[in-house]
Amino acid sequence: MRKIRQSIGYKKERVVLSDILPYEVPPFFSNRHFYDFLTTHNIELINKSNGAEIRFKKNTSKTLEKIIKIVFGISFAKQVQYDDVDNYRYFALKPEDLQKVPYKFRISHKNKDYRELTVIHPINQLLLVSFYDSYKNTMLYYCDKSKYSLRKPSKIASLKYYKDSTFKKHRVKNPEIEIIETSDKEYKGLKTFFSYQKYSNIYKFYESNQFHKAEKGFNKLIKFDISRCFDSIYTHSLSWALANKSIVKDNLGTDKNTFGGIFDKLMQIMNYNETNGIVIGPEFSRIFAELILQEVDESVEKELKYKYKVDYDIYRYVDDYFVFFSEDKVKDEILTLYKLKLKEYNLFFNDSKTEEYGKPIITKITIAKENIRELIDNTIIFKFLENEDLSTTGIKYYESRDVITNYKKILASTKTSYKDLQNYFLATIFNKTKQLIKKFQSEERTLINHLLKESELNEELVIPELSDDKRNKISEDLLALNEKIDIEKKQIGKYQKLLFKKFIEIINLTFFVYSVLPRVSYSIKVCHILFRIIDFIKNQEKIRTSLLQKPQYEFILANINIGFSFDEKHTIYKSIYDGINIVLNKNRITVHSEIETLYLLPILNELGKNYELSENTIKMHFKEEIEQNMSYFLIISLLHHIQRKNKYDGLRNILKDKIKKKFTKFESRKTEDTLLLIDILTCPYVGSNDQEVIEFRKEVLESIKFFEPSLSDTEKESIIDDISLFQNNWFAKWEGADLGRELNTKRGHNVY
Repeated sequence: MRKIRQSIGYKKERVVLSDILPYEVPPFFSNRHFYDFLTTHNIELINKSNGAEIRFKKNTSKTLEKIIKIVFGISFAKQVQYDDVDNYRYFALKPEDLQKVPYKFRISHKNKDYRELTVIHPINQLLLVSFYDSYKNTMLYYCDKSKYSLRKPSKIASLKYYKDSTFKKHRVKNPEIEIIETSDKEYKGLKTFFSYQKYSNIYKFYESNQFHKAEKGFNKLIKFDISRCFDSIYTHSLSWALANKSIVKDNLGTDKNTFGGIFDKLMQIMNYNETNGIVIGPEFSRIFAELILQEVDESVEKELKYKYKVDYDIYRYVDDYFVFFSEDKVKDEILTLYKLKLKEYNLFFNDSKTEEYGKPIITKITIAKENIRELIDNTIIFKFLENEDLSTTGIKYYESRDVITNYKKILASTKTSYKDLQNYFLATIFNKTKQLIKKFQSEERTLINHLLKESELNEELVIPELSDDKRNKISEDLLALNEKIDIEKKQIGKYQKLLFKKFIEIINLTFFVYSVLPRVSYSIKVCHILFRIIDFIKNQEKIRTSLLQKPQYEFILANINIGFSFDEKHTIYKSIYDGINIVLNKNRITVHSEIETLYLLPILNELGKNYELSENTIKMHFKEEIEQNMSYFLIISLLHHIQRKNKYDGLRNILKDKIKKKFTKFESRKTEDTLLLIDILTCPYVGSNDQEVIEFRKEVLESIKFFEPSLSDTEKESIIDDISLFQNNWFAKWEGADLGRELNTKRGHNVY
């Protein structure tokens, strides 16, 4: 479908939409409403010689001042100041007021290892807005030094992309009848603040002309990467990279006003003054690393005695290197130089992942991916074919178990692992499922249009004044149209029967692929597949209901059985429910695997009340965290899942106890405490009724000494109401949550 481009203009606050958060956050957590808050109230951070100021537009309500204190971790006792000349309010901050403790959470990574990702404090996010605004062009300049880099900022992104189906329902030719297609909501949003050269994903490089040209020019390829790159970076090393290291070390403190010194200090501030290692996950951290590695690349190129593009070719994607060469002496010098130059920045090779290839230069992963593509092309699961249609198609695989068996054979024959191919396989299943559904919808829409045309011609035929010639022409058209309709009715009937079976096979295949190695990025793709199927079923029901409410179109339903039967629908839903239940029971939560599950819970909400997990199942799955220290992400996700359902009152009480316990040690400098506080003050699910919610919010605010001692209960409740009504959603999305929208927002962001 054609994409429509629309200019977005430039707002400096858009940094928080694109470059701040890791990809692997839960589905209903985002910065979108924080962005709205910043832009609506003209909130900005201004650096001062003795600290900083948070400025915001003049507002007669004191609620905005209270919320700014909460969101930005400012002392509740601090007084607002006024600038009546320029008509704004501000809080004056000391340098230490900007030093915050980031919220760090773990996700499953390699084998049984984990990766620790970071969400930085809102005040540090605001600090980054100011930094990007001041130094965006400087970042572009310093990121343009290396000839080897494949993923470097090249310009400021200036466009949003919309898909036509995002905001319009597809209609048949009669405007009263809507054919509601499955959500393909490539929601308007920025991928990154900068546009990047040249590839959004490393595997696109493998398939590029650039890779193939290098393969033709050289006989060998060696791949290597940097061991724990982001964990190992010393923040001061950016100043070393952008200036002479010995000069910087000999003149400590003199670089603090340079670009490198300012970026270095910023990275420390948002990581509570830590200099060893940088925060992992956000795009700005990759830019910080890119600046250092650009210098390493440039330094290697200058010292190599061999000629670039003649004796060798080098490509780097973030911290993954590809070195093409023909003679071993060239490779040896390149590797020696890289080891020396990286060591200067406390960075080292990951020897366990270094691989060398001879011609034909093709990786085992590339071979396996091609085999998977052929496997999917040769299965009937994603095609509207019946047995009698198969004689000339070459179809070999009829059921999910056939595909699963051959998937295992591919892994064994190519000596690859599930982790190498999981993302690709699930993405392939999603794209094929989407195509299957679109094919059905296209046929359905065509038939409905022909039925409407048939009705229109029949009405014309009974007009008394109609001439014989016109009457004959209409009769001929009707005859031809009836023949088409008869064929299409048989076709759509066949498709509908096949679609039910195919959905069951797709669900089985999806859960097999996922369950052997759950990861956050895989969970997101699984949710895409399952949501697409659920959304299709619901939209078919909406079309049927819409037509039933319009008696003049009952002839359409007499010709097409729109939607699945009750039993078929619930067989599909039960398959999804059982798959999720098996995953939850098989993979008990660990301290670094909760996010994976938090993507599956909203799918259950989409199925409806007949498919709710028991309270005990949830408690058992999250047993370890419930018994220890529940994280912010887990708390808000479980609250979002249980809502105000009475069956979860026991779990709600556990969550409330955990929240209260956290706030007995509340620290506004801690990102986790700040995010939890502002979200709890708007969460409608911390009680089974409105009064319980108000009482709990009051208890929380009293425990952190938010209220002035002289306030009455009535005055406290009035403040609580003002805060909750000020903005419905903050970082956690409570009202108007749309899983399809959240998932498709993720589709706009590639995992780097």
